[in-house]
Amino acid sequence: MKNLLRLKKYLYRYKRKLLYGFVCIILTNLFAVSAPRFIGNAIDAMGKPFGMSEVLANIGLYIAFALLGSIFLFLVRQNIIVASRIIEFDLKNDYYAHLQTLSRKFYNKTSTGELIARGTNDLNAVRDFLGPGIMYSINTFFRLLFAVIAMLTISPWLTLLALLPAPFFSYSVYRIGKLIQKRTKSIQESYADITALLQENISGIRVIRNYTREAYETGRFQKLNENYYDKNISLGKLQALFFAILTALLALSLIPVIWAGGFSVIKGTMTIGDIAQFVIYVSMLSWPIISIGWVTNIIQKASSAQNRLNEIFDAAPDITDDLAANGPQKDIQGKIEFRNVSFYYPGNEQKHVLSNISFTVEAGSKVAIVGATGSGKTTLVNLIPRFYDPQGGVILLEGKDIRTIPLAELRQHIGFVPQSDFVFSDTIANNIDYGITTNSGRSEMIIEASRIANLYHDIMDFPEGFETMLGEKGINLSGGQKQRTCIARALAWKPKILILDDALSAVDTSTEAGIFKALLEKLPGTTLLLISHRISTVKNCDRIIVLQDGRIAETGSHEELLAKESIYAELYNQQLLEDEIQSIN
Repeated sequence: MKNLLRLKKYLYRYKRKLLYGFVCIILTNLFAVSAPRFIGNAIDAMGKPFGMSEVLANIGLYIAFALLGSIFLFLVRQNIIVASRIIEFDLKNDYYAHLQTLSRKFYNKTSTGELIARGTNDLNAVRDFLGPGIMYSINTFFRLLFAVIAMLTISPWLTLLALLPAPFFSYSVYRIGKLIQKRTKSIQESYADITALLQENISGIRVIRNYTREAYETGRFQKLNENYYDKNISLGKLQALFFAILTALLALSLIPVIWAGGFSVIKGTMTIGDIAQFVIYVSMLSWPIISIGWVTNIIQKASSAQNRLNEIFDAAPDITDDLAANGPQKDIQGKIEFRNVSFYYPGNEQKHVLSNISFTVEAGSKVAIVGATGSGKTTLVNLIPRFYDPQGGVILLEGKDIRTIPLAELRQHIGFVPQSDFVFSDTIANNIDYGITTNSGRSEMIIEASRIANLYHDIMDFPEGFETMLGEKGINLSGGQKQRTCIARALAWKPKILILDDALSAVDTSTEAGIFKALLEKLPGTTLLLISHRISTVKNCDRIIVLQDGRIAETGSHEELLAKESIYAELYNQQLLEDEIQSIN
């Protein structure tokens, strides 16, 4: 229950609507509990001479009170259930907005399926608590209160007999409720596992088919689904036992009531109308008592679900704006400086990916970073837009520590194309203009970016041109076209700094040369950091930095590094040999 206290701010936000619903609950129960009195009066009137008019009058009043109770019940749902839907809307927005703030470290250890499960299944369980859970909890309380008061006015002794099963009922709710919460949490975890596997398999369906692993993956899913099924059946059996116990206790409570009530009628201390009225009140308690079990189940589910949601909401981004962050940076030209930068990934402190890295990239210059796999190239460029922060040293932009620049402001100046090319299931135009924040000249910017990325003619070959709708992950594009679409997206808003992390690996050498030439001509003032394994690409850069085991092994121009006859020259000669062998073949 403590977990659900986090929802207070949402309940307070819509307190007026909830208060109206609360008042309507009181009124609907007042009318509902008052109505049986007219039934009792009508029955007693039947035993009197010429009592038909009194009978009809009481029946009319009963119908009127029942209608009024129904009207207020409608208003209860219009206020409380509608409020729960509005809070669900707010919760989903807050959940998604919070996910946008979390850093790469969080997503590295949390699966997509897990996040989807918490944002759907768990959030729906919380909504059930905010709507039916709250509504029936309050309704049950007032129905029991008003019904018991009405029963006491008829016969305190019969009321005591009717409430004899209450202690057994309370104990059942406590014991079984604990088991329900435990099994509910296990079910929610199983659902998250199924969602994670489903998301992973759908995303990797082409790999599964390539390796003919359909049967294997189907088996994995069936095992998880069987586990989920078994847990739900187990919970269903427990709930069935719960409701059976409550119903039996309620039925048993009628036996002493009818027995003692019959003796009271014989003695003349009660009328038949009183007994009829009392039995209606006892029956009226059936749904509130049974609903306690249902509401308990809703609360237990919501508590487990909110606990899982709290884990996400409590996750704080490890990359944040420094308290001393300055305002908008208007003088950024693209000068970058690394001073004794060292970095290791959390949990692997013994292995430094980068060690004492120091270099300067002048604004507008073109710098290439090369090195063997695992030398730290990608990690190095990931530090510039602050996807991670180094544990040692400092990175400067225009002489200012990048940690003092607001994140949004810093990243607005950086066009980043990672190794993994990702395109949205949208039109090509919308993919390219994704980072453009202005509406003026939008079309011209898209076309120019596509020309620089050597993509324009490919787009024009599609029947719908820029309005071509892309399939999931750009399935209707080739690998090279996807890479060039990502490059065009980074170029469209003309960043001061452009980082290409092996973003030309899927294009041929001539296309690559054309893109690089266009970059030099169209964006002469843009600082370019280029990671590539092709010497043919990097040799035209102003400067080349060679990384080895997380350290700068050598640096210089293409000609200077060849003259050193060291690591870079060895890479160059190796690629020349590979090209010769390929041409012979």
